[in-house]
Parts: sequence; structure tokens; C-alpha cells
Amino acid sequence: MEIAVEMPAAPTEDLDRKVWQLREAAERFAREPVLKKLGWLYQVRERVARAAERWAAATCEHTRVDANAPVAGEAWILGPVATLRTLRLLSAALSDIQRAGAPRLPGKMRTLDNGQLAVRVFPAALFDHGMLPGVHTEVRLNPGPGGTPPAQASFYQQAAPQGKVAVVLGAGNVSSIPALDTLHKLFVEGQVVILKLNPVNDYVGPIFEEVMKPLIDQGYLAIVYGGAEVGSQLCNHPQVDEVHITGSDRTHDAIVWGQDKAERERRRSLRQPLLQKRITSELGNITPLVVVPGPYTDSEIAAMGESIAGMVTQNASFNCVSAKLLVLPRGWDGSERLIGTIGSVLSQVAPRYAYYPGARERYQALTREVESVQVFGKATEGTLPWTLIRGLDPEDKSVLHFRMEPFCCILSVVELKESEPGAFLRAATKFCNDTLWGTLNAMLFVPPARLDDPGFNLELEANVRRLRYGVVGINQWSAVGYAVGTAPWGGHPSTTLADIQSGQGWVHNSCMLEGIEKCVVRGPLTSPFRPLWSPLHRTCHLVGRELCAFEAEPDVWRLSKLGFHALRG
Repeated sequence: MEIAVEMPAAPTEDLDRKVWQLREAAERFAREPVLKKLGWLYQVRERVARAAERWAAATCEHTRVDANAPVAGEAWILGPVATLRTLRLLSAALSDIQRAGAPRLPGKMRTLDNGQLAVRVFPAALFDHGMLPGVHTEVRLNPGPGGTPPAQASFYQQAAPQGKVAVVLGAGNVSSIPALDTLHKLFVEGQVVILKLNPVNDYVGPIFEEVMKPLIDQGYLAIVYGGAEVGSQLCNHPQVDEVHITGSDRTHDAIVWGQDKAERERRRSLRQPLLQKRITSELGNITPLVVVPGPYTDSEIAAMGESIAGMVTQNASFNCVSAKLLVLPRGWDGSERLIGTIGSVLSQVAPRYAYYPGARERYQALTREVESVQVFGKATEGTLPWTLIRGLDPEDKSVLHFRMEPFCCILSVVELKESEPGAFLRAATKFCNDTLWGTLNAMLFVPPARLDDPGFNLELEANVRRLRYGVVGINQWSAVGYAVGTAPWGGHPSTTLADIQSGQGWVHNSCMLEGIEKCVVRGPLTSPFRPLWSPLHRTCHLVGRELCAFEAEPDVWRLSKLGFHALRG
């Protein structure tokens, strides 16, 4: 099966022309009535619904999966489904702004004892309870004056906002990311956009041009193609105000501090970035999954193991939210049961095509000279086997697995010496904060039986607060925070331009909240539905198709069809 030919890079004069056209349209877009913006959202949503099948099929071809197999469900969910949901939520938010001045907050607010305001943003509607039973997401905001409501939608509070031109450098791994980043810039921040697609996923460019045509025709969006040189020209164009990148920290630092290593270090030391513009970013993560020791039933271990295996296999592990480091207590008798379950699931999943550039080189670097490497499945040409690495020393901060995001099919295991649950939680939090690269997302899996203990819950809450990650999942894959749309998505705000880690700023965030510190996703360890990311799901492709129809036009009939296929998974 052949992959689509890379789209030709835009010539310099064409880039310049498009940027100037956007500059001329920027203020007009910023001051367009909310009702007109709503109209464009509805038009784009209709177009995405019509193009969804072609979009999913193109992704299947690109990643070399069978479009009629259950695994094809991820092409639907990570592409048109995520985009349709965001379009629907943004439409609801703009309707609220038109009526009441700010998006409606879907859940309760509470004030934590440290002064933070916590806002429930998922479930956002009655339907959401059925799609993710028992799961809720809370946004925690930086402390402000007591009793004041959270700041929201500041762009829409301006009487005469100034127009801005933003460059969005789209990610290459998940096809919805460039669309969602672009929609955030347009409809949350009020900026016109020139979107440069990554050469890895520019196969979806013609579909984007088709579905975004209402915005392109108005002069509010341009889509271009090319590599690093095109990206550099756009970022440094004098008529570009802001830059957003979803990609790697290396790309970010080359843009901000310069291509030459010595020049980068000199500029860093002087705090003189080469790029004197606001830049927001999401730059990956070595995602830790901390498992607190305790009494887990056999069914809980089985559910946890299958879920973790799915966090590794989804999208061939080319996700910044893929589980990458399993953090366990040394000597815990549940470790071998859990690792055995993960291995059993991985052994049932055929290795995936390693489509992302550099995967083989990263794999070789991370499997070289380590104590224990266990592979599952036989790799054929173009594929890499699911791989488990053990024996890493948690005291050695120089370990490559703690510093380099694998972005391939590897799950590593590290064991901490603490075994008492509270002490282990504290040690794991410190290890994640101080040793691991990245600030995007982390997960804590805890025994449901311990959640009835008030003392343990206080310890759990204290460590959730301490974790310097933008999204923390409790008994849930943190990727749920990416998918729900109402939650902000981004790295923890403790980073700096000089030490960027997983990036700065937030996207998605259809509630348009401001002053964000982190999101917390929490849910049950076991569920009546097999998680859609499980590689053993038998009907994920059917669920993906029905999810797409539901997000395009939610109703009870579509939800019932969705539930029927989900229960058969």
C-alpha cells in the first residue's frame, strides 16, 4: 500500500502573499459579530461530517491499517470525531457568549483549601454521562481573589479587539491536532491563521482545504505545506504576531533560540530569544503511569493491564500521551501480575507500521545496553515490536529513558524502593517532577478499595497538587483530557522558554477558561464498556463511525446505536 506523495512546499512569494492577505483580514475577523462566526462553525461542521469517511480512510492508508478492521476506529476517533466534537462545543460556547457574554460552565465549582478554584468541565451534557460513565474532568485555576468567578473568554470582552496573525505549525502524528489548534486560535483567541502542515501528515491537507473552505474563502485561514525552512520563514515573517507549535522541543528551541547550538546557548544565558513573539506550544512528554500498591482484584488488574497496553499500542505509540514509563513499588507482589497482563495483551497485537520519522533510531538507542528487553510479536519490514524494558535505576537521572521521549513502541518500567502507599506516592511524585522530562500529562492508578480511606484520599490529593503536569489522570488515561474538548490541553505552566519541557499555553478549552494550572481527569478503574483504546476491542471501527454521526448531530437514536456497538466491544 503506497503512502500519498508529499505535498510541494509553498514558494516564498506565495507565503508572503498569504501572510499579507491574512494581515489585511485580521482586524476584520477580530471584530466580526459572534453570529457570523457561529455560521462559519456550522458550515465547517457540516463539511467535516461529509468528508469524515474519506478522512478516516486516508489516515488508515497512511498508517497502513485495514480500514475494515477494529483498529481503524482510531482513525475515526483521532480525526473527524475529535474535530466534530470541538466544532460542536465551540458553537455552543459562542452561542452562550452571544446570549450571556461567556461560555456556560457545565459543572459545579469548588474552592480548594489552597485557594484554587476548581471547575467541573466534563461531563458537559447529559449524553456525556453515557459515553464515559463515571468519568469527570476538573480544571484547577491559579488562586485569585476569594469568591470571584473564573476569568473566561477575555477576547470576547473587548469592544474593539486588535486583529492578529498566527502561524500554526501542525503536528504530524494525529490528524485532528492541526485542525483543533487552528480552531482554538481562530475562535478562542480571535486570530487569523496560516496553518503549515507537517510533511508527515500533509496527506490530510486537501481534506482540510475542503472542510475549512468557508474560512479560507473569507481570507481568515490559509493552509500551506513544507518542512522546517517554510516554518522558519513563517515564524520570522514581520507580519506574523504569534506562533503555535505542536511538535518537538528541538523544533521549538531552534525557532526561539536559533539553529546553531552555540548561538542557542549564548542567547539562553543572556535571556535574549531570537524570536521576539508570543509562542505557545505542546511538545511531547515521557508519560509516567504510577501504580500505587494495594489490594487489586483480579478483574481490576486485568482491566488496568489491558488499558495500559492500549495506551502503548494506539496509533502505533506515536502519541505524546502514550504510556511510556510504568512506575512501580519495588517488591510489590502485584507488579508481576500487572506486567504479565500487559505482556499477554501486547502478545495478541500485531506490530504496527512505524510511520513516524526517526522511530527506528530512537528504538535502537533505547534498547541498547539495557538490563532487560522483552519483545512481543515479530517485527516485519517497516514495523517495530512492542517492547518492555526493565531494570532502570531510578536514582540515576542520566538514564536515557528518563530524558528522551521514545515516540515509538516502547514501555519502560522503573521500580522505587518505597512500598507503603503514602510514601510511595510521595516518592513517585518527586521522581516524576524532578527526574523525568516533560510536563504534559501523568497518571496515577490507585486501588479502588483505598478510596474509602479519608487519610489516603488526603495523601492522593496532596500529590495531585504537587505533580507538575498539565493533565493528571486518576484511574483513567490522561488522553481523555485531550478528547473531551471542554478541558484545556497543554503542559504545566511552571515551564520557561529556556527550559520549555512540554510547552506553554493551552488549546482546546471550549469553556475559554483563563489562569489555568492543571486539569484532573478521574474515573472508575473498571467500566461496563471496554475502553476504545484497548487493542482487543472488537467493534472500535463501528463505534468510531457511530461516534462521528453522533458528534455531527447528537440525538438519542444515534447514542443508542453507539451504545450497542460499544457494549459488543
